[in-house]
Amino acid sequence: MICPRCEQDYIVEARIKGNGSLIYICPECDATWLSSDEISSSNFFDYGTYMKSIGRSQLWDELEITGRI
Repeated sequence: MICPRCEQDYIVEARIKGNGSLIYICPECDATWLSSDEISSSNFFDYGTYMKSIGRSQLWDELEITGRI
């Protein structure tokens, strides 16, 4: 699925290594969703802001990419 926010890259599914949670993220603009059912241009989180809110680093090293949706 192409990112509805930036329309520049495909959204990928990723697991946060520190807690095992799945997120859906655009590698181009860092738009992030917690559920694939909620992906839209009007409801996304900024990756860095979300990771900071859960006490994790904002680096992509925190993620294990599991696939593209």
